[in-house]
Amino acid sequence: MTAPSDTAEATVESAANAPAARASDPGYNHYGQKIGSKGERTRQMLIDTTVELLESKGLRDVSVVDVARAAKTSPATFYVYFRGVPEVVLAALESASQTSSELEALAARDWLAEGGQAAARDFVDAYTQLWNRNRTIFRVRNLAAEEGDMRFLQSRMEQAAPMMDALSAAVARAQAADRLPATLSPRSCAGTLLMMLERLAAVGPLTREADGLSYAALKTAAAFSLAAMLGASA
Repeated sequence: MTAPSDTAEATVESAANAPAARASDPGYNHYGQKIGSKGERTRQMLIDTTVELLESKGLRDVSVVDVARAAKTSPATFYVYFRGVPEVVLAALESASQTSSELEALAARDWLAEGGQAAARDFVDAYTQLWNRNRTIFRVRNLAAEEGDMRFLQSRMEQAAPMMDALSAAVARAQAADRLPATLSPRSCAGTLLMMLERLAAVGPLTREADGLSYAALKTAAAFSLAAMLGASA
């Protein structure tokens, strides 16, 4: 298969026999052809435009035509880089992270030492801030995963893996110190914490003080739960 003619914007070298896996590489277009700097800018523009549209619409409500029109290009150009809108979101997710050096340092701290409650609040604040930097694509990813799209489920699991590992290790340390029941599964505990934090990050900013569920109060409660699950001292 060869790409549509779009030499002004896309490929700089022919790679008709390139492996299909190259299509997921940002240095290659949808047809596995290597792209130049202008093609890279076009690809990123399509990603940015799609994310912007998804801020106010669902994944199923954004079409290729919508993206092309908003990006001031053509559907033919879109298809040089992506098969469809879901593939654009998957590409955007490749540069989004659910971990940071700050979170990794907090997860690795000695939770049995003093200051555990304060550290738990720092962890909750850092996690929710990081999640909300990529709020739109994480929301779309999670909904698609929950609807059974295995590509988005795999992306979700891969992005959660570093924190799953770090929190599982912290739970295991708490169990070794007799702060938690040995019957608990460390990975199940870590997964429960991450589900809580993801939901808090997604819904917390939408809560209202009048409901008695302010974002700040919810984060305080989440920090208490996190500290308890990690066997933290006060």
